[in-house]
Amino acid sequence: MQKSPAGLWKYLALMLLLAGTVGFFGPKLIPEMEEVIDNFTDRAKREALLQKYGEPGVVPQELALCDMTKPVVSKTEEKDGITYYTMESRVEKCEHSEAAVGTIRIFVMGWKGGKIVKFVWGGPKGGKVEY
Repeated sequence: MQKSPAGLWKYLALMLLLAGTVGFFGPKLIPEMEEVIDNFTDRAKREALLQKYGEPGVVPQELALCDMTKPVVSKTEEKDGITYYTMESRVEKCEHSEAAVGTIRIFVMGWKGGKIVKFVWGGPKGGKVEY
């Protein structure tokens, strides 16, 4: 039995509504995190923002060594008053490590009071790459 065009349109409308709802209720970012993500592709701006928001010694220098894509937040969680954002970003260009180019880097930033207080490298997807 074949579905009617009206039934198909209702199905498509429902799917679009569900997709929009998931996007609407997706991870909420604090303004400082949004600023970092929005400027992530510009290495100089990224480095300046990481220095501005990062507590001393928390964010590794390696995060500012390579050109990377705008990160995608894959997970958000709250633990002990710290909001953790798990992100993925592809290395586009890296003079310090040709092996890193093309890899997707996974990392977690923990924010509290508008500052980055925790940072964890999750490593690249699919293997280990050293800088």
